[in-house]
Parts: sequence; C-alpha cells; structure tokens
Amino acid sequence: MNREPISGTAVREERRARLVRGTLRQANGTVIPILVRNLSERGLGINCKVKPPQRGESVIITLPGSPELDGMVRWVRDRDFGVELVGTVDAEELSAAIREELARTKEAGEWKVSSLHRVHTPQTGPRRFI
Repeated sequence: MNREPISGTAVREERRARLVRGTLRQANGTVIPILVRNLSERGLGINCKVKPPQRGESVIITLPGSPELDGMVRWVRDRDFGVELVGTVDAEELSAAIREELARTKEAGEWKVSSLHRVHTPQTGPRRFI
C-alpha cells in the first residue's frame, strides 16, 4: 500500500473493522482482556475495560488462531488505544485465521459467552396492563 504523503499529510493504511476478543500482555507481565476493533497491516485499534497500557509501552497481543503479535502502544484515549506492530502482518490472512479459530471452537462446543458480554436484565415484579 502506498504510504507516501499527499500534500504534506500522512496517508493512513486501510483498516479492517473487526470485533474479536484477545489478550494483551504488558511489559510487567500483567495480562488484560482486550477487544480488537480494527486492524491494518501495521497496527491494531483496541479497547479494554481496565486501565490501558501507557503510550510507548511494549506489548504482546494474543488473538484466536494467530501467533503472538509484538507491538508498541502509540496512542491512548480513555480505554481505547492503538498498537503499532513490529513488522507487518497480512490483515486478510490474520482475519481468516481468527474466523477459522472461532468456527473451530464453536463446532467443538468450546464456544461460550464471556461474562463481559452477558446482558443482565434486572428482575421486576409482574406488570399490569390497563
């Protein structure tokens, strides 16, 4: 992909929207659950429910069906952050590996809804309709 600047502005790589759960291992060994929101050849857009890693921190990302991905946190905004990967990955190949792994776990009966995804509806008493 062409990454040459146009009129002095940097060109962003094509991002592929994905919603896939994985884990992130921080430099201190802490492992946190993450949600990858998009991916490109050189990076990932990520969201987490806990304090995200700091800008400039080296991290290791594990996604279903793919090898571990080394990267560095480039920006942080609230619970969203971006990781620049060491080297490049084939975004289409990575997407296919994730889809295959998710299909395999579903077929094997290993697929379960994480407590992070469950919707809890408060119980209420009977309602009367007039």
